Amino acid sequence: MDLDNIKTFVTVANLGNYTKAAEELNYAQSTITSQIQQLEQELKFPLFERIGRKNYLTAGGQEFLPHAVEIMHIMQKSKVAGQDPGEVEGRLRIGVLESLLFSGVLGILPEFRREYPRVDVMIKIGQAADLLELLRQNQLDIAYVSYGHNSDASILCAYSRREEMAFMAAADHPLVGKKHLSIAEVMDYPFVVAEKAGRCYGRLVELAAEEKLTFHSSVMVDNLQAITALLMDGQSVTFLAEYSLEKAIREGRLARLDVDCPPQVYYSQILYHKNKYLPPYAVSFIEHIRRYRPEIE
Repeated sequence: MDLDNIKTFVTVANLGNYTKAAEELNYAQSTITSQIQQLEQELKFPLFERIGRKNYLTAGGQEFLPHAVEIMHIMQKSKVAGQDPGEVEGRLRIGVLESLLFSGVLGILPEFRREYPRVDVMIKIGQAADLLELLRQNQLDIAYVSYGHNSDASILCAYSRREEMAFMAAADHPLVGKKHLSIAEVMDYPFVVAEKAGRCYGRLVELAAEEKLTFHSSVMVDNLQAITALLMDGQSVTFLAEYSLEKAIREGRLARLDVDCPPQVYYSQILYHKNKYLPPYAVSFIEHIRRYRPEIE
């Protein structure tokens, strides 16, 4: 059984499309078709059925997929077995939220690059939903995102850290230093917020609704440096994951407000597709993150 044919099968199964698989593997589409046909002839059952523009696994294809993935895992492990990390060549495609890029990834990249100097690191910044879709399409190897409960059985979690959302403002804001602020007091001030699709914005809307209040979103900007700069007016407040602005808090430019509300918890996670083999350098990257930002339940 040809290993290239198996790799092609797994790629088509992940992407659901011969054309996308050809682009991913840098093959002609006719090559993809021929490889799948060869594999079907060996197995003596069809692997895909085409419905509309997408190729779906047949019952036989679904049964064969985990075995094909395991074969790929074994072969890929054997390629790097005994190799010095400095000699390993590869490509690591990482999808990451901007906030986690600055609070996590950039902090560990220099050490990771020294360990695996021949591994190309490609970073895609985006929103969680978009990055997870790229993960499903096999356009990313791992996604480092802030995310709620994952109900997609095809997506697995390699790392999880408990995070808190918090109300924050400039250090000279009138509310800084006051104890047991009510949500109503905070809502009297204009907000600088990130994009609406994010978990923090959604939870802020929920908190306001629970108190039968409205908040004043004077500026919406999906950039942490811009949010920090806008908070320097000394009047605006924001509601974000505390880690996303921890550098400015540590430097004394921003401060967390003491607001009477339950802890607002969610999780930063590193996710990957169940059919995706994580090579040693991907595992090492995750371990670097785990040491830099230890997992907290």
